[in-house]
Amino acid sequence: MRKTLKPLWRCPKCGARLVTKNMWHSCGKFTIKALFAHSDPNVLKVFKKFEQLIRSVGPVRMTPQKTRVVFQVRVRFAGAYPRKSYLLCAFALTRKITHPRLVKYEYYGPNWHGHLFRIESEDQFDDKFRQWVKEAYAVGEQRYLRK
Repeated sequence: MRKTLKPLWRCPKCGARLVTKNMWHSCGKFTIKALFAHSDPNVLKVFKKFEQLIRSVGPVRMTPQKTRVVFQVRVRFAGAYPRKSYLLCAFALTRKITHPRLVKYEYYGPNWHGHLFRIESEDQFDDKFRQWVKEAYAVGEQRYLRK
């Protein structure tokens, strides 16, 4: 495994920082206000709690996109998709997990397992969820490549 990682590539159009040159991304300028414009006010409140939870683990770059908000350390490791009355929260782990609020799971490779949760209220961010966010942050750092 690598001990040092290559510097991030910067998109000349929008300034996005990505692991590889020309990696897919939403090349545009989007806002949280526009993204949550059609959601109930509580959905933004739930998102702010999700954002706070992620930022409590360490420094991140938050990028609003056309249909979601993503969080990145080196790579995009978490995100949120606002809906009318709830928030879909996503993150990547190096393993598969199961949970009643898990609505989708995708396998992308041995160190990248995508998880999507339906969150309707702030109290659903329990201790277990907080632990998963910490694990996801390590995926965002690409810590698994440094072992």
